[in-house]
Amino acid sequence: MRPQLVAQTSLPPLWSLDRVPGASVWLAHTEDGELLVLDDALAVLSTVALPAEWKGGHAVAPDLSFVAASGPDRVAALDMTGHQIWSRPHADWQFEESGSCVATADARGVWAVVRTEDTDTCVLFDAKDGTVLRTAPLPARTIGSELLPHPDGVHVGIAAGHGDDAYRVFLVAADGTGPARELPGESRILIDIQPGSHLMLTTPYGEGPLALLRSPDGGLVAARRHDALFAEGDEVFDFYAGFLGADRVLAASSAGRHVVFSVPDLRPVAEVDYPDDAERTWLIVRYDGTWVTADPASGDVRLWQAADAGALDE
Repeated sequence: MRPQLVAQTSLPPLWSLDRVPGASVWLAHTEDGELLVLDDALAVLSTVALPAEWKGGHAVAPDLSFVAASGPDRVAALDMTGHQIWSRPHADWQFEESGSCVATADARGVWAVVRTEDTDTCVLFDAKDGTVLRTAPLPARTIGSELLPHPDGVHVGIAAGHGDDAYRVFLVAADGTGPARELPGESRILIDIQPGSHLMLTTPYGEGPLALLRSPDGGLVAARRHDALFAEGDEVFDFYAGFLGADRVLAASSAGRHVVFSVPDLRPVAEVDYPDDAERTWLIVRYDGTWVTADPASGDVRLWQAADAGALDE
């Protein structure tokens, strides 16, 4: 499959780059602490400066009304000029640990993973004033996490990394009580949740399979092992993948290959044939059929799409 280059840009060296659920923008976090909201021409729409040591998972609301930031000892909501709306302290993350946050689909709430004296907890804050609306303790302490708002508007998915080199998947319901619900498996990274079907896509930590799980119970729908696809024994699935649309997944290998799979059976249907050999360390996939590749060291970012619908089956 030969993709079409839609846009490209050169940014400062990057700490992270993410899609924004529910919006046609991308969120870049530079090494020096700036949050950059990018449109689909990869032009900068907004810049919000954060302290350089704030290396947690940050987010912007789908309506671009505020930024939710995860700091070493607090969660904060900022307007798009960087002015603080509210801040809620929590116990300090330790060296090389961090929390994460994400805005809800209706921009009325902020989900965050925070450190408490007893454990790590997923908290839902009111986006207006930081009032705590829901708390859900996690069963194990984390070193890093990512939050994905569920398309049902009620749940949030948590991809949590732990000190025992395990990655676990949790779901929390805004209208529920009690702790976060852990889904089966200890080496899965929750990477995307599909609108409509609510299928959950996971990538492996290590040599496990690319997998589709049923929401909300976590039952296995399909799995694709690396050794059934890649000829080289040491080539495995990377962390990066996502739903490219209703019937396609795009996933990266550790060798930098990007492969398209059908949904729901995860049958390989195409490999992306890029027109150059530029560095593509990161792959971020969006449900509208576009994706970005990036080299965090140079800050080079490129936006791609399939040249035409039929190209996915070439």
